[in-house]
Amino acid sequence: MSAPTQFFAWCNMFSKTFKGITLALIAGICWGSMGVAAQYLMAHCQFTVFDLTSIRLFGAGALLVAIDFAVHGKKHARQVLDSVNLRSIIIYGLILVCSQSTFFLSISNSNAATATILVLTSPLFVIAYMAIRHHRRIKPLELAALVFAMIGVLLIVTKGHFDSVDFSIAGVGFGLLSAMFGAMGTIQPANVVRRLTVIPVIGWAMLIVGFVACLFNNPFTTDAIWRTRAVLSYSHVVIFGTITAFCCYLKSMEFIAPSTASMLTCSEPLSAVILSVLLLGTTFGIVEGIGALCIVMTVLLLAKSKA
Repeated sequence: MSAPTQFFAWCNMFSKTFKGITLALIAGICWGSMGVAAQYLMAHCQFTVFDLTSIRLFGAGALLVAIDFAVHGKKHARQVLDSVNLRSIIIYGLILVCSQSTFFLSISNSNAATATILVLTSPLFVIAYMAIRHHRRIKPLELAALVFAMIGVLLIVTKGHFDSVDFSIAGVGFGLLSAMFGAMGTIQPANVVRRLTVIPVIGWAMLIVGFVACLFNNPFTTDAIWRTRAVLSYSHVVIFGTITAFCCYLKSMEFIAPSTASMLTCSEPLSAVILSVLLLGTTFGIVEGIGALCIVMTVLLLAKSKA
């Protein structure tokens, strides 16, 4: 291969890698900022956890289904109505409801930064399931990740005050529950995703359970205050915190390895912490920062173990 050809090949590879890195970072930032927008809605616009869960799922699901219709027409809609596929999608939708509601409950009882960091422990629940269900041995890096996660959660929970209780038990509990449901959401839809691809599965799951949730929690009869900032925050939760984040993350894996993409989503807690401090006045001390770094290390170690 000639020198110019090698040079252009290297440039093309660099360009693809740069695209992948950029997309993964955008996904993480969008997910982190979504938690901050959700905290603002609950703290300042009288949104309840159930308001936010139902309208987020319904709004994001409707947009994802519309996008899927625009790209694939009625092809996936017909497949969704198959009884086996529909059952799996509804089960996945129920997992999403549990995952989202516990995430927002964690934010409501603590703050967006803490909730976002705790959700990063989700891969550990996947590892535990695989170890128990399939009798798979835990790798040394996975064990190290577990240790870092435990240290990180301990530091965030106690804020360094080991001799007193200075944290929200509910906030931490709901954050870890959200991580557990997130792990279930990683494992359960695998088969139906292989049959239909990801976007129709997530879109229809969100749309169906979001619609049902709205029947029980009518968004038009709540006490939520729909001022301009509330509309913008809700739009951010749906458009950027859900659809843009999801699409960017999936697209990034066309250019970089999944392990690399998962490492780069460490921008999620970083953006949540920075935006919470700047926009919402959340206090986040040095000890909590060290705890956050420990949990970020779990993601790096787990990604390395899969590489």
